[in-house]
Amino acid sequence: MMNLRNSVFLVAVAMAVFAGACANSDARSHPPGSSAGGQGGRDSGAAVDVPAAVDEGSAPPADAPADTVNVPEVVADVPNDPGASSGDASGVCSNLFCEDFEQGMIDPAKWLTQMGGSGTVEVQQQIVHRGKSAYHVHGSGTALDYAMIVAKDVPMALKGPGPLFGRVYVYANTNVGSHVELGFAGSTRDPATAPSIGRGSMNFNYMEFAEFANSWQLGFDLFAPAPDVAKGFVEEASYPPARDKYPAGTWNCIEWEFNDNPTMMLLWVDGKQLAQLDVGHIDFSSVARTAGSVLNGKTSGIIGGFAFFGFGFHSYGGSTVVERYFDDVAIDTKRVGCLAEGASGG
Repeated sequence: MMNLRNSVFLVAVAMAVFAGACANSDARSHPPGSSAGGQGGRDSGAAVDVPAAVDEGSAPPADAPADTVNVPEVVADVPNDPGASSGDASGVCSNLFCEDFEQGMIDPAKWLTQMGGSGTVEVQQQIVHRGKSAYHVHGSGTALDYAMIVAKDVPMALKGPGPLFGRVYVYANTNVGSHVELGFAGSTRDPATAPSIGRGSMNFNYMEFAEFANSWQLGFDLFAPAPDVAKGFVEEASYPPARDKYPAGTWNCIEWEFNDNPTMMLLWVDGKQLAQLDVGHIDFSSVARTAGSVLNGKTSGIIGGFAFFGFGFHSYGGSTVVERYFDDVAIDTKRVGCLAEGASGG
């Protein structure tokens, strides 16, 4: 902005004009560019043995006949298709919950960090999807190691039975065959009880999207079940997927729908639907499947609604070193969509 002052003096023989101007400028402070630094080796809860019936860590035999693979039917599309984008190149997010890690650290006011075994978390600037920073988790490949961040104060609009829609960009260093949980939404069924992740068990029910058998997977685990459900009750779709091997060394746009009324899940990768879980699409169960046993004979309420969500890794089987990167998180009550072409970088 410029202020101009004019002083005009009339004299008998001449006129002179004097003008002065002033200008100001502002300087903006920038978020720190240094990494928050990895911290690990802490186990937030006592180790609990995984129930023998839970077989998430076992990949299918490499020589299994092709006709033994139960591939779920995948529907072409669902309502709430967002079209092109939920953001733009400026990084503006209009969803109910957003995180791009551009603070250069895991915000302790926003996230609860939980790690066990060799799991570590950090925010780094070397491998990013967009902007300057991305969230990174590391594991040695040891079974049951984990490193997760769990959202603390979820907006009220995102709590309840859903549907809950999300999007996150994920980068994998390598493709591994073991079960690696990437993201979840869940409930302890008690608002006064905070979520706690252990090396073999949690204190909450959750729906998850994960990597398994070199591809993608949907599933749920019940560690805080209703009285009529066995603790550790697990069911999964795309077990094994036997197709759509997830790539390494590139960013993927992962979208999901979690719904507890009716209980169902959908997964999209780069805009393409790859998996679904509902009463008609269950490929693995920790209990023998009989008539009416799928989803414990229920059509809704098996999770107990959603109260929080988290991202990172939880290994249910031994593998090579796990490095996963996350960026541009968005959660809403409608489908979020991938970012517009040209909005991503890295």
